[in-house]
Amino acid sequence: MFKKRYFILLAIIYFISGCATQENYLIQDINFNEYKSLTIDASRLIVEQKYNTNISHPYIDHLVKQDLVSLINYWSIARLNTESLNNRGNLKVIINEASIKALSLSVTNKVEDIFMSNAAINIEMNLDITIDLLNKNSDRISYVNIKVFKSQELGSNISLLEKDYKIQEMSRSMMVDFDNLAINKLKEVFNNKILSN
Repeated sequence: MFKKRYFILLAIIYFISGCATQENYLIQDINFNEYKSLTIDASRLIVEQKYNTNISHPYIDHLVKQDLVSLINYWSIARLNTESLNNRGNLKVIINEASIKALSLSVTNKVEDIFMSNAAINIEMNLDITIDLLNKNSDRISYVNIKVFKSQELGSNISLLEKDYKIQEMSRSMMVDFDNLAINKLKEVFNNKILSN
């Protein structure tokens, strides 16, 4: 009888401790609601995707909660407003690259193992974005090119939920870095075409 109660008590403690650790990994969407937009002298905003999402190993863009392509689209809409004052051309955001790779630290692992087991991986995120300001003839007035790279090693002793959480938080950090670089460069290069910020 004592062994049975002891076993039940251990099972309850194990269950409660397991639930407590899962709460620390609430994966929240990345949004740009709190960001103030920059108004640029152009007739409209265009987002062009030159990067082709790859679903083969080692790319995991299609497996993450929010891929970098969609985040750049959301960022562009939230941060870049256009108002045609003197320029009838467009403001164009070109997504040259927006990849997320999961590189196994073990030679034998495949991409399926990354999200189905506790394989140690290195996550690499790469952004290459060009923002063009064009005149009414589609000639370039000015442009900025922003490149951001992040890499983080995820150990083999973490849960799949923790991996997903860390990848999402890495994306969040990458977008903060991208935003800081992009806005500073835009203010520097497009300074006479910025109407308000």
